Amino acid sequence: MPGTGDTPRRRGRPQRLPNDPTPINALTVGCDQRIAWLLSTNRLLGPDPEMARRSGFLAALKDRGIAVDSTRVSRWESGLQAVPARVAATYEDVLGLPSGALVSVLAGLRRTFTGAAAGRDGRLHDGQLTDSQLEDALDIAQRGDATGAQWLRLAEELTGHDRIFLRKDDWSRLCGQLVAELATAVHASYVRRYEAAATLLRHPSAQRSVMRAVGSFVVHPDTQVVAPVVSLLTELPDHTAGELVMRMLASEHNNLRRAGASVAAYKVARGHLSPEALPQLEKAVLGALRRSELLDGRLDFFDLAVHLPEQSWERVSGGLRTRRAFGLVTQARGNGELVPHSQTVAIVAELAATAQSQTPAQHSKEPDPMLRRLLREALLHVHKPRRHHAALLIGASPYAPAVADQCLRLTGHPNDLLAARAWTVLMRIGHGNREEKVMRRVMNEERPTIRTRALINAGMARTPIEPEEARAIAAMVDTRARPADRHALLYALGMQGSPELKQLADHESDEVRRAAAWWIEQGPALHDPDAAPRSTSP
Repeated sequence: MPGTGDTPRRRGRPQRLPNDPTPINALTVGCDQRIAWLLSTNRLLGPDPEMARRSGFLAALKDRGIAVDSTRVSRWESGLQAVPARVAATYEDVLGLPSGALVSVLAGLRRTFTGAAAGRDGRLHDGQLTDSQLEDALDIAQRGDATGAQWLRLAEELTGHDRIFLRKDDWSRLCGQLVAELATAVHASYVRRYEAAATLLRHPSAQRSVMRAVGSFVVHPDTQVVAPVVSLLTELPDHTAGELVMRMLASEHNNLRRAGASVAAYKVARGHLSPEALPQLEKAVLGALRRSELLDGRLDFFDLAVHLPEQSWERVSGGLRTRRAFGLVTQARGNGELVPHSQTVAIVAELAATAQSQTPAQHSKEPDPMLRRLLREALLHVHKPRRHHAALLIGASPYAPAVADQCLRLTGHPNDLLAARAWTVLMRIGHGNREEKVMRRVMNEERPTIRTRALINAGMARTPIEPEEARAIAAMVDTRARPADRHALLYALGMQGSPELKQLADHESDEVRRAAAWWIEQGPALHDPDAAPRSTSP
């Protein structure tokens, strides 16, 4: 299969993805090779046998105005030539995929690891919207009725000019609506909105309005969902974004601190933060690593510790109470792994092989080492952007349903870290039409540190949870529960739009009342109708 190996066929070593300590396992495969893998797997493993044949695919491209020969497609699908955004959009059209399903994933990968924004040459559409079409698109977005694909189209249209004029109130409503949707959009619906927001954020005319919307949303005292929104702060190297991150790290609220640590790790890796910020970063890392809770609950601070400059890490390590925390960070700073390769290589290999065997194909199957690599990164890479984008690549591939099935199986692993990481990967790739199995596993999970991740998956499920399950979850909301448990329980009910929220809005605890009221006002999870999970079943 073209583009599925750990190295391209020619040109020797592929480009490295920057901002990692060292590669997770030998050679690091670059962006173009990952993009090539995603395009080729969607074509070769798709349901249409005609598209799996090169001749049929070339004819379909020609019908859509892209006349290329077999050699050009081979270079695209082996990573030897960068794929233009317009071509990736045509892959979506030809293969019957939702609009933006591939281009949003590819844009995020390129921007995160190469710093390359799409620009005008990255337009997905040939023509511009008419004045009336643009006005309709703005109205739909401001009403909250736009899909992720419509947000992408609107952002592309607005940023296709050097300057954009909208009235201040229009900018405020538009950006406020998009930021609010980021908090509860899930899977492909989230990825497309995030790319629309990142596109707007990079334009001078829209940047201030987006930043105001982000700041207003995350500093509200009752906000229950922070991380999906504050991720936008990684897009800007300026002082304002860095200042907001440092304020979050100093917050009394655990969710804000963790979200701040996640963004800070990225900014340290990119050199966005000044040396004056190091003492506060060191203090935050030391406070988190001294605690004895499950590593998965401290991964954002762990990631930050791995990316601290050497002198900062020396100061932090000198204050640690246990050698275990020191050993884990030292190992990760050396090899980029949360768990040594020798301890998990067999588990990851089995997951990849089983997922590949369960995925229907139009041709005989050969081992796919890229799938194995992406699975390992999604589960075990120390740097959050690598974990995140590896999972998104899998989620946009035909392997997603089978990988979801294997990750669901891994959630029962006796190793708490592996089980928690499997739940987190499911948050990124979706449940692959296995909602009933997911809910059974959620309700049967007894490990407190794992249950929070399971409950978050329950909230993200496209299928509504049963009334009996909702009542059981609401009954667990107790002031004696850990804050993380209460947050996850309310998240599950809020994202599902459960009627139990109305009862919790009258709870004896002021904290629970305010959280329930926030969820009622925010509304349930956003699942775009045009971004439904693949129907393929292993």
